[in-house]
Amino acid sequence: MRRHLPKILLAISRLFNLRFLLFSSHVSVSSSTTQPNPISRGKLISDHPIFPLLDQANRLSDLRILHGHAISSGLITDRFAASRLLQFCLRPGAGNLQYSVEIFDSLERPDVYTWNAIIAGHIELGSPDSGVSFYFRLRASTLPPNMYTYALLVKACLVNGWTGDQFHTGRKIHGQVIKAGVEDFLAEGIVPDTVILVSVLKACAHSGALDLGRSIHLNVQRNRNLNGNSNVIFSTALIDMYCKCGCIDEAFEVFNGVCNGDVVIWNAIIRGLAMHGEWHRALGLFDAMKGKGIKPNEATYISVLCACTHAGIVEKGVEIFESMKKDGIEPRREHYGCLADLMGRSGRIQRAQEVLLMMPMEPQAEQWGALMFACRMHGEVNAGLRAGRHLIALEPSDAGRYVMLGNMFADAGRWEEAAVTRSEIEDKGIQKETGCSLV
Repeated sequence: MRRHLPKILLAISRLFNLRFLLFSSHVSVSSSTTQPNPISRGKLISDHPIFPLLDQANRLSDLRILHGHAISSGLITDRFAASRLLQFCLRPGAGNLQYSVEIFDSLERPDVYTWNAIIAGHIELGSPDSGVSFYFRLRASTLPPNMYTYALLVKACLVNGWTGDQFHTGRKIHGQVIKAGVEDFLAEGIVPDTVILVSVLKACAHSGALDLGRSIHLNVQRNRNLNGNSNVIFSTALIDMYCKCGCIDEAFEVFNGVCNGDVVIWNAIIRGLAMHGEWHRALGLFDAMKGKGIKPNEATYISVLCACTHAGIVEKGVEIFESMKKDGIEPRREHYGCLADLMGRSGRIQRAQEVLLMMPMEPQAEQWGALMFACRMHGEVNAGLRAGRHLIALEPSDAGRYVMLGNMFADAGRWEEAAVTRSEIEDKGIQKETGCSLV
């Protein structure tokens, strides 16, 4: 069918022109003699022949022809048809955000599912700002959002590439979710599905909204409606939320209450302990999981190596790094980065450089940044300057990198070079990020 698609679309296009001419020449026809359009009466036409054509189309010009047919025939007033056209515009890898907005704005009364489709599509295509703006447009209308709308909002706040005023917009969205979303469901005894709960718990972890996270936890405990994989996913998000909010004991209660050998649960609690510098407990759990026959994965080793870094136990960290291959895991860039950070923080700058330069893949900015921080901590100016130059070469538009390198020059008393480095920020038109606090 695909090879005949251009001919089919051409035929439809010609049919449009003919129908338009016929309509123009009979403008005096009474509406009482016109056959009512079944679509205008709310009839869903899911088997309309236009839908297979949409599935086969792969160019914007194809969509414009089919869109024109939908308008001409009245099909565009059908909610199912409108959402299918939007889905075509918002396909990953082949989407057209501008045209999706044109289609959406042409709809008279889009329902909440269509609003969700346009919000989700813009987020998926890397435009969370516009996704959030559609949400505020929805709130300005008389149509209320549903719980899926709020889950999409949380995703928009977490997705990479959000370039708007994240702090203030994020607070506003957080207030909307609490005021009209999850808390309303919880107050009514309704528990949203696992996907929504996990999304909201992630937002709680990022914003420190411990009270909301606790109320979700208590409500799920009261309803006891999660089991199997859903319980593992929810419990992992809950452990992560408690750890990031500083409640390690409550995280442990959740961990101990889940009788499951899933490595993801173990990773969450080990990562949380490492985050809070409780390396004894983190390494103890690492040994315990291996003793139970639970095989560590790549994420487990990153968490354990981070625990060693915070504790400064170099020999143990090297031992764990070298044991990875025995478990059938090939170290990745992140693992080499952890090992270099471990060496650097303990003052073994030369060894840290060797790890980065001899690893089988190119170090990224994150690894050079950690080395530069370690160099400044231990007064290794020359090594720090070399790391700083690597860093700026990788991220020439990050103002923070120039500031850090300028500080390194200042530490060495090289004031002229420090001034030149900082002036590069203005010369290159680099914008500094505005600082903010959640306190």
